[in-house]
Amino acid sequence: QSPRATWNNLTNERSMSSTTSSLPPCRILLRSKKAAELYTINGNSSNENEAEQVENASRVTTIAKGSSTMHCFSDDGTKLLLLLPSVGVKVFDLGAISTSSNEEDVERSSFVLGGGGGSVGVQFMCLSSLGSYILTWEKSKPASGNTNASSNEEGETSSPPPSNLKIWSSVSGRLLHGFYMKTCKRHQWPPLRWTHDEQFAFHQVTNQLNVYNGHDFAKSADNVNEDETKDSSGEKIAVRYIDQIRCKGMTSFSLPTKSSIQLSPSQPPSQSQPKKKYLLSTFIGETKGKPARVSLLRYPDRCGTADNPTSGNVLVSKSFYQAEECTTQWSPQGDAALILTTTSVDSSGESYYGSTNLYLLLSDVKTRGIDGEALSVPLPSNNNSRNNNNAGGPVLDVAWMPNSNKPSTFAVISGKMPALTSLHHGTTAEPTFLLGNAHRNTIVWSDHGRFLTVGGFGNLAGGMDFYDRNKMKPMAQYDPLTGNDLGTKGNTASCAVGYGWSPDSRYFMVSTTSPRMNVENGVTLYKYNGLEVRDENVVSWDNKKFLPNLLLAAEFVPAKQDVYPDRPQSPPPKRSGGEGGAGADDGGATSSTSTGGGNAIKTAAAPATYVPPAGRYVPPSARKSGGGMSLADRMRKEREGSSVGVTKVAPRGGVIGANPKKGPVGMTNVDGAGGKSKSALRKERQRLAKKKAEEEAKAEAERAAVEEKERIAAAAADPMKRAKKLRKMLKQIDELKTKDSSTLNEDQKKKLASEDELRKELESLSVS
Repeated sequence: QSPRATWNNLTNERSMSSTTSSLPPCRILLRSKKAAELYTINGNSSNENEAEQVENASRVTTIAKGSSTMHCFSDDGTKLLLLLPSVGVKVFDLGAISTSSNEEDVERSSFVLGGGGGSVGVQFMCLSSLGSYILTWEKSKPASGNTNASSNEEGETSSPPPSNLKIWSSVSGRLLHGFYMKTCKRHQWPPLRWTHDEQFAFHQVTNQLNVYNGHDFAKSADNVNEDETKDSSGEKIAVRYIDQIRCKGMTSFSLPTKSSIQLSPSQPPSQSQPKKKYLLSTFIGETKGKPARVSLLRYPDRCGTADNPTSGNVLVSKSFYQAEECTTQWSPQGDAALILTTTSVDSSGESYYGSTNLYLLLSDVKTRGIDGEALSVPLPSNNNSRNNNNAGGPVLDVAWMPNSNKPSTFAVISGKMPALTSLHHGTTAEPTFLLGNAHRNTIVWSDHGRFLTVGGFGNLAGGMDFYDRNKMKPMAQYDPLTGNDLGTKGNTASCAVGYGWSPDSRYFMVSTTSPRMNVENGVTLYKYNGLEVRDENVVSWDNKKFLPNLLLAAEFVPAKQDVYPDRPQSPPPKRSGGEGGAGADDGGATSSTSTGGGNAIKTAAAPATYVPPAGRYVPPSARKSGGGMSLADRMRKEREGSSVGVTKVAPRGGVIGANPKKGPVGMTNVDGAGGKSKSALRKERQRLAKKKAEEEAKAEAERAAVEEKERIAAAAADPMKRAKKLRKMLKQIDELKTKDSSTLNEDQKKKLASEDELRKELESLSVS
């Protein structure tokens, strides 16, 4: 390589290093039975700061000592909720905590909800959309010392139950408001949700949603149990909901957290009609033979006329059977929702784990001028053909691509093992790319939506595949020392429990935690392409301290969307005859050395010449895949599947994303031979049957005509022979006449019917 090319590459690396070094480092929370600690990942530091980098990498901030039960981050990563069994919910201001913070600094940057003791029994907790409020739920405790208790006929006292669904201020930790909720299941949490801008809060109660002003809860801090507060004159006023949405039989609801629908400027806001309209979804489970139903509503003007006479019809509704639970995932734009329904028992008996169905609800379809639409997501089968009846197998996982600035798309893993991973268009739900079959059950997108991890976690072996969404190719891994291509199969994260991408989309983390796994606890860090990171300057924690079962949870601290830029893959390292190094972002995966101010270039050793291993003969067809025809080779091939290939699916309309012709909701598409409706298929079968019957009748007539011609020709050629044959047939007819007519078959009956014709023919031959 020329000196100028080498100098240009060094300049580009230094430019990228100076840019990334100005970004804040990513942090990861490791919560163990001994302490909760924040570690810093120094993958974005430049070589000039290597000494400081090593020093910071060895630093860890302990935010709490002892065991903790659960934790929760705000969406922007500025707040952390940590539940300590003996203290309660403790709130940490992560913006004021750094690697140089000591124990006193951490204590000054934190507080306990309610001042201590008031949140010890919390079982669920979360933050509002913008992090202004904290919602907690705990089991209800019997009221004590209540002067408002009344006596019944038997002399027993009764009092209103105390609030156990509580709203707290995330700034001061003060209790703002409370409700009573007897039980809370995981699929119902949270029962109170704020809109993305916290202007409204929707509280689920029996058969309805109570709509509150999102900031009115702070006014009820004086009296929690009676829903009362004081105004400026000192008089008590009731804090009540401002609106209601009736929905009989509702079991859960959901709100998007990142978007809303704006009205046009020609429609000014009013007190009854706010400027913004908010989407939400409701789910009614299957009961008493009635199908389940999921509906897409728009508050305040499209909430359903059946239960809300003053409102318009819902945007779209979908009814179906075999749906016990419903999971809703909103698109990053907030205008569409994926609905995954599940049942614990599969009535067809095909699956032991129950049945699943996947639907796409659209709030607005501008191309066809309709308000909303419900689509059944077509799941491609293993032979790359579409199956519009969701018969491609169970849906193992589904996830939206999180970047709202790119065209919406989502990924689905479906089918029996090895399952098929596919990418779908976010508006038409049609599959656009197939990522191959493998033993995978988990989809994890990076925050920028560029990189995609498809993993087989949980009860699977832990295989991982890493894809570049922009290039639609699996990402290759390179040996940081030699530059050799290590392939695209990814590493295996055995016994994986937790996982996630860093907010800068450069690292992927896999953790093994207790109590799910009580052995080999620890955290493994990978680069964006799946190469394991072992550099101690980056991985500053020691997994030995978590052995065997001390690690409880691991999670990256989230960040705001615009903090880190969307960066592509780094150029691969040179294999020979050039500089080593993995480019600007080696991420700690390389072990390059520098002398003389960091300007020296390390040259990678040339790969050794291939020497075929001695041993048994391997046929040429099996050499490329690295295996033969033994049982172990075949099991390995089945386990690996075909996950490295990406196949583009040809759209039915000719253009990816084009809207095909669609029939009524719940019916399959009517365009193309592979997407005909049931009625069309039935009519086609009837038409083919009629055509076949006509062809058979025509063939029978032609055969009879041919036999008649042959008979006439035979009689003209040899009358004696023909007469002999006719007498034989008449003798057989006489024998049939002596038998019971009910025992005769069709051929015998036809022979009896032809007696007169045969006698006339015999007379015409004039043979004695």
